[in-house]
Amino acid sequence: MAKLMRLSAEQRENLTAYLDGELDEAATHEIEQMLASSEVARHEVDMLSRTWDMLSVLPTHKASGEFTRKTITSLRAAEQSGPSAAGRAFYKNARRGGTLTLWAALLGACGYLAFMGANHWVPNEAEQLLQDYDIISNLDKYSEVISPSGRPGEFLEVLSSKHTFADHDDHSSK
Repeated sequence: MAKLMRLSAEQRENLTAYLDGELDEAATHEIEQMLASSEVARHEVDMLSRTWDMLSVLPTHKASGEFTRKTITSLRAAEQSGPSAAGRAFYKNARRGGTLTLWAALLGACGYLAFMGANHWVPNEAEQLLQDYDIISNLDKYSEVISPSGRPGEFLEVLSSKHTFADHDDHSSK
């Protein structure tokens, strides 16, 4: 017993076109060969032929002129009432893009303000070292200064004990 093969959608469309007489000579020859070799194709053609026969039995109605006029009027009104589907899609995408741009700008502004705030209010040790650079670079010379008692480095010890540098730090950070 031969295996029955189902027809593809394209083959079914070609069968319909074959019955309507719409195929060229080569496609017609191909369909006739398929009909000669395939029981499934013959059955499909038979069913399509019966369907067309039943459709021809049904009564046909024509639309009134009033129906045609109302339909065309409503289509024209719909065209004039608003933007087309492509226009609506463009505005929707433009609005979405504008919203994303606004959020990106707000996020960037918040980041900038946070950076500036941290840069201004958070103490930076490097800045303090730069302000005291003259003293730090000459620290060796200051440690060699001999005090009136004749001991080197006593000058810095006296300044440190009087918290002179600490007072200087407190005033510079305010």
